[in-house]
Amino acid sequence: MAAVEDHTKVGISFGAFTLFAGERLLTREGVPVKLGARALDILVALTSAPNEVCSKEELMSRVWPGVTVEEGSVRFHIASLRKALGDGKDGARFIATLPGRGYCFVAAVSQAGSRRNDEKIAASNFPHANIPTRLSRMLGRDEDVLKLSFSLTASRLVTVVGPGGVGKTTVAVAVAHHLMSAFAGSVLFVDLGVVTDPKLVPTAVASILGLSVHSDDAIPSLVAYLRDKRILLVLDTCEHLIEAVATLAVSIVEAGLQVHIIATSREALRVEGEHVYRLDALACPPIGGG
Repeated sequence: MAAVEDHTKVGISFGAFTLFAGERLLTREGVPVKLGARALDILVALTSAPNEVCSKEELMSRVWPGVTVEEGSVRFHIASLRKALGDGKDGARFIATLPGRGYCFVAAVSQAGSRRNDEKIAASNFPHANIPTRLSRMLGRDEDVLKLSFSLTASRLVTVVGPGGVGKTTVAVAVAHHLMSAFAGSVLFVDLGVVTDPKLVPTAVASILGLSVHSDDAIPSLVAYLRDKRILLVLDTCEHLIEAVATLAVSIVEAGLQVHIIATSREALRVEGEHVYRLDALACPPIGGG
């Protein structure tokens, strides 16, 4: 199979999907797609040379280097990949099987650029975007970021719970960057660690959004603003304001059907619809990680 331009450092798009091979990430309209490791390896191999036939032997050598596998394994993972892509549904065609020859990626492919460039473009569309810079290297937390991203697509309120210093904020910020394009840049970070009065929690969120509140209770104004918005709110360091944050989160989620919230706290908010994600300390801290 002939080599084409390396797409491990830039994304490639096909249909509603974007593949970031270097980050081992497939998204559909910005939302991460759950895909097994072997199926993802097969997708990377096939998209590296679209419209060219990749024999089963070559595919096995690339996906299972140095390991002897049966053709049944290839067929199984191809089937899983097709299911994830919706291949064959509504006329969509991605992978063609050529009997006796192998497989071919037949969808039109275009370069999508880097994740960082996509984030910058998306963020520019939302004047209030204020997500802190993501760590260039975050060892040992990639799986947590992916799991949290999937959780946020299933539940609109996710609380990252863990002891102090475990990295809750770092992971939440990484998730926000991960989902930036899915929310068209509408991602807001609220540091509640600096808020001491529970009554000021709604005001803190409203002020970052630039809302003028002419009442002691900012929740009605905030809810009215967010009602028709698709936005991701990151409420960071909530443990000393649990009741106030819980009340605000429930009010927002009930009114704004496209608002998603990820909170970080040492304890759960304990409200209906909340998905609690427990972040544990890394089993083996990286050497030199401090």
